[in-house]
Amino acid sequence: MIKEKSNMLLVASLLFMFCCNKLDKIDESSIKFRTLNPSDTGINFKNKLTYNTKVNIIEYLYYYNGGGVAVGDINNDGLEDIYFSGNQVSDRLYLNLGNLKFQDITPTSGIKTDNSWSNGVSFEDVNNDGYLDIYVCKVGPLSPKGTHNLLYINNKNMTFTESSPELGLNFSGFSTHSTFLDYDKDGDLDMYLMNHAIHTVRSYGSSKKRNETDELSGDKFFENRLNEKEKKFIDVTKESKIYNSPLGYGLALTTTDFNNDGWLDIYVGNDFHENDYLYLNNKDKTFTESIKNSMSHTSHFTMGVDVADLNQDGKLDVFTTDMMPYDPKILLKSGGEDLDKISRIKKDLGFEQQFSRNHMQINKGNNTFSEVAIQTNTHATDWSWGVLLQDFDSDGRDDIFISNGILKRPNDLDYINYLSNVDFREYNNSRQDVIKKKLIDKMPTLKIPNLFFKNNGNLNFEKVNSSYTGIPSYSNGAAYADLDLDGDLDIVLNNLNSEASVIENLTEKSNFISIKLVGNTKYPVTRGSRINVYLNNKKLVKEDIITRGFQSSSSHNVFFGLGKNKKIDSLLIRWPDGHKETKMIKNINQSVTISKGDYSLKNEDKVKIKKTNNFQIKYLPIKHKETDYYDYEKERLIPERLSFEGPAVVKADFNDDGYEDFFMGGAKFQRGKIFLSTKNKGFKEIKNFDLQKDNQYEDTDAAVFDIDKDGDLDLYVVSGGNEYKESDKNYMDRVYLNDGLGNFTRLQISLPRTNGSSVSVSDFNNDGYDDLFLGSRSITGFYGLSPYSFIMLNNGDNTLSPIEQQRYGMVTDSKWVDINSDGKEDLILAGDWMPITVLIQEDDLKFTNKTEKYGLSKTNGLWNVVDIKDFNKDGRIDIIAGNAGTNFKWKPSFKKPVKLYLDDFDDNLQPDPIIFYDFFGKYVPFPTKDKLDKQLPYLKKKFTNYNNFSNISDIKSLTGKAENDIMEIKYIYDLESSIFINEEGGFKKYALPPSAQLSSIEDFKFLKNSNDIIYVGNFTKYVTELGFSSANPGGLLQDLDIVNMNFNKIKNLPLPINTDFKEILGFDKNYLLFSNNDYIFSVSGDDFK
Repeated sequence: MIKEKSNMLLVASLLFMFCCNKLDKIDESSIKFRTLNPSDTGINFKNKLTYNTKVNIIEYLYYYNGGGVAVGDINNDGLEDIYFSGNQVSDRLYLNLGNLKFQDITPTSGIKTDNSWSNGVSFEDVNNDGYLDIYVCKVGPLSPKGTHNLLYINNKNMTFTESSPELGLNFSGFSTHSTFLDYDKDGDLDMYLMNHAIHTVRSYGSSKKRNETDELSGDKFFENRLNEKEKKFIDVTKESKIYNSPLGYGLALTTTDFNNDGWLDIYVGNDFHENDYLYLNNKDKTFTESIKNSMSHTSHFTMGVDVADLNQDGKLDVFTTDMMPYDPKILLKSGGEDLDKISRIKKDLGFEQQFSRNHMQINKGNNTFSEVAIQTNTHATDWSWGVLLQDFDSDGRDDIFISNGILKRPNDLDYINYLSNVDFREYNNSRQDVIKKKLIDKMPTLKIPNLFFKNNGNLNFEKVNSSYTGIPSYSNGAAYADLDLDGDLDIVLNNLNSEASVIENLTEKSNFISIKLVGNTKYPVTRGSRINVYLNNKKLVKEDIITRGFQSSSSHNVFFGLGKNKKIDSLLIRWPDGHKETKMIKNINQSVTISKGDYSLKNEDKVKIKKTNNFQIKYLPIKHKETDYYDYEKERLIPERLSFEGPAVVKADFNDDGYEDFFMGGAKFQRGKIFLSTKNKGFKEIKNFDLQKDNQYEDTDAAVFDIDKDGDLDLYVVSGGNEYKESDKNYMDRVYLNDGLGNFTRLQISLPRTNGSSVSVSDFNNDGYDDLFLGSRSITGFYGLSPYSFIMLNNGDNTLSPIEQQRYGMVTDSKWVDINSDGKEDLILAGDWMPITVLIQEDDLKFTNKTEKYGLSKTNGLWNVVDIKDFNKDGRIDIIAGNAGTNFKWKPSFKKPVKLYLDDFDDNLQPDPIIFYDFFGKYVPFPTKDKLDKQLPYLKKKFTNYNNFSNISDIKSLTGKAENDIMEIKYIYDLESSIFINEEGGFKKYALPPSAQLSSIEDFKFLKNSNDIIYVGNFTKYVTELGFSSANPGGLLQDLDIVNMNFNKIKNLPLPINTDFKEILGFDKNYLLFSNNDYIFSVSGDDFK
């Protein structure tokens, strides 16, 4: 298996991205820049690659990654200078002369001009003498013998002396980039060196290989001991608990204080199968790698990274780049996400989930992050390298710049097919160079524009198709600085095979402040200082960090756009050693230098971390355990696994002792359990023979009712699981009779046998006996077709009979309520690919679908839960329903719904479910060509290559059948979780707050006697192509404004990020949260009292 995976990933390394395609008309970003002519700037550096039989993409997988760029003021004249790293050309150093004019001082500076391969570059004052030094990373094995990383010490006269051997930083290997930080607060800069693996046998295996070492490819950490007896940097990689393994494919690197504890942490973005690393500083010269517990998933091929407070909540967020195309045509002919099987293999090998797209990780303040790139539509920017998060239009909000393009695109799927058909036996050793050149020439190429996403506030960014900037190119390293001191930030790009670019900011002038920090003799380091700017009841937060983007480092000045604000109320600096200073800045629109005051460390208060909420979270050692069943192995076009629906739970006082107990159903081969409340407010399981005997059933819902009218509560348990054919005996629902003491015995009666999902109780005929609605989720093997659901009448003799059996839809939840106040109980249903459905009870126990009458006919979504309440106290019943959320790859609307086509397209007497969705303005099929070819073999002949397949725009162009001829079409118009207010003309929708849209909402409960809502969610069982819905496991919505239907207080529950929560049961002062395939969690706090 390891070998198979190794081969697959080896091919993937060659086979990365797309093919030639003419770009549509370019719509420039509203943030205006212009690319300056090299003849005007004086910068003529060109990182040109020349084909070499020994050094090329076949021999070195990162051949086309390009070089880096660094900016910094080497001569302390107030103008930041530029250093470009070259791959097959010499590095160049340019002195800033002012007015965007530069002079190449490389020949006189002492910078080496050999042809060694350079990658990342950083300007840092390594020896604390007040002048910036330069550290350059090299790929030693591709360079002349003896090549190593270089440390240029500034001689203070615009010349440098290369001193890496003397200072212990002459590492030789596969280096990508470095970052400097004072990790131990001793007043000097230590260094993290990020290296990268190449595809060797040692690069594959389980995550346990992180404990191995690799002296060429493994990352390194060096402690600065220039002022101690060693007089150099010392390798403390092992002692600091940094991975030095052959698994790391490090491409992205930054440092920041993620948890705001006053100590700098490190983020490393890895390519391929290895996860990114989030190293939290333990404050004792060690780090703890924490990505698993902090982020539910990361970019698959992380190439660039930056941090900023994107939502202005005072916490620093993370943005990483990947290579998902935004052009629909390119998407359809490019390699994308892992196959579900590969994801499973990687999980079994110990790797965390990855997705091939940009990630925007919003910092929640409790060492966890919510990933929201899809919700913000910043997830797809093509083959992206550097990302810079800064306020480029000075409006007070940080925007997103992304450098784009790769010279050769080896993940084009037609190219992959071409590779698989090459007979390498035709090429003997003497002809190896011929085949290399031929393979490289066949790789597609395409220049694409760089992108600016303007931040409009509230995590609303400009659309990608309106965010182009500059000239289409192959841009890699990127850095920003106010190069002409005009009060805005310009950008410098290192381009492959064309001149480097200086992009001048043309934004209309807004207010700003630019801050240069200077340390003192006791503590000269400023890197990592945190600055809070207070103005007009707002707080802007930035850190003095320079390692950003890809292989690059940006301005050493901290820039704040102030928008229309004409003054700063105050400014708070937290220096890296923990000292704090408040400064008053009288005049804005200038660059100011702030020097560190002299303070005694002994008197300095420790950094205090503000608690984000007062919730107490505990877990009960009671676990729901799923069996491994993979729906997509039998239904290859299914978008989600319907077999993970439990646990079924219900609470009641089963033994009539005045305390509420609960039932928790089991998955297949796990028994259902009865837990009786004890006097000390705990729960104790009561063993039950019949529940144990019935452990072969998958329990998907449960309800209590008094079937025999004997005064105690019996139990109805729904069976499901999507594993068996319809009517299989394992789908039989069950009734358990209560003896009044909490002992249950199964009642042997005939009940429906479907993939059940919901049960609701009501005496809808008012005869004194509880009746039921039984909802069904799907027909196993026929995704999309609606199964039968049932309205069951209690016959009064311990039997139930269906009075209605209808295909209402793929039902997930149901509620009985008298919606029209006529004295008869009606039904509200929710489910997949169906609207919120209203069934009105007529005379003679007939139920009529009145969904359209109530204005709900186009509410089709992926609904999980529905509940009822009179929110505005007008006497009419309102509805609240939990949906999949908007942080979702499908972006439906009334005009462009997601469409599910059901028909027997290949005449094999089995319907094929084919989904189309709008992808950046064009309908595309959700299944890949490979999946469709297996489902409908005739398509393989119709579309002989992926380029032809990429022209598909509707069901007819795919199958030949027009929409009018399709057997059945289902739609999704809306994925927002919402409240529906019952008005005179029908229901009016009010979406829940954006934070409640970050994940699916699976259940909610109302807090006592209020409109306040506790909700839970997450769903990680979508196919890999859709990704996880895991950005918000739960929250609390409070203080509802019933006029505007807005919640004024919004809180997140500090729950585990990788857990799918399904059900909530409320007790006295706490709530039990039930998770799928995990433990029960108890949440309490002042909000629940």
